[in-house]
Amino acid sequence: MHLCNTASLLPQDDIEMLIIDNEHAHATISLFGAHILSFTPKHDKVQRLWLSKIALLDGKHPIRGGIPICWPWFGAHATNAELSSHGYVRNQNWHIVDCQDSEQCTKISLRPSITTGLGFDGQAQLTMIITVGAELRIQLVTENTGDSAFNYTGALHTYFHVDDINDCELTGLTGEYLDKLQDFKRFDTPNPYRFNQETDRVHLATPKELAITSGNHLTHIESAGHDSIVVWNPWSEKSVSMQDMEDDGFQKMLCVETAVTQGHQVLPGQSHTLEQVIR
Repeated sequence: MHLCNTASLLPQDDIEMLIIDNEHAHATISLFGAHILSFTPKHDKVQRLWLSKIALLDGKHPIRGGIPICWPWFGAHATNAELSSHGYVRNQNWHIVDCQDSEQCTKISLRPSITTGLGFDGQAQLTMIITVGAELRIQLVTENTGDSAFNYTGALHTYFHVDDINDCELTGLTGEYLDKLQDFKRFDTPNPYRFNQETDRVHLATPKELAITSGNHLTHIESAGHDSIVVWNPWSEKSVSMQDMEDDGFQKMLCVETAVTQGHQVLPGQSHTLEQVIR
């Protein structure tokens, strides 16, 4: 695959990194997991994503931070607890199938080596389309290439960088959420939405746009194709227990995930796109 002018490949540890550097932004994408690790627009030079300083870049373990891809299931597998959380495409190498330049952006398409595996028997083609410009657009396209319908769940599990979790606010969410820390009991979304403890919530609302205010910075998040928004921060105790996260890492990150948690059916010959835009 011939790379476009604004893209280059660079080995780092045991992973091949795809570096995008155009007039509008700089981004780093790990081909292991099609995992976006950084996105910095050049108009304000503010890093939008958080990546653990001790993330494992060994090409074997999921990478802590950035934008992990959860597919074809989100969280624990519905019937087999021994299978890896969040599916298996984040733990394999992806390959570049297209690379295009324009004055406005760089557009990259990636596909995994395997889409059918233990725990999912659907016949699917999965494509990750990443558009890097003044904004970052991520499109995860699930196409049914078989003769039978299948259901999947998944997410763009984005770790956003914040200056201080104790001094940031999430806006745009309303309605009820399911609290994963309290047996999925339903609660009303707080207003203002701020953070002072471990948070793991599945919001059943499908807002088009959200925003994170952190210090003097405002990050906009647009979503499409989702049935929920997941909000997560492990807080101090869990941060200490994670081998790939600094003890105080929770203070600088907030996960706001564009997700399909309730399941989406894809009919033969059809496709579904899960999309997140960051600016």
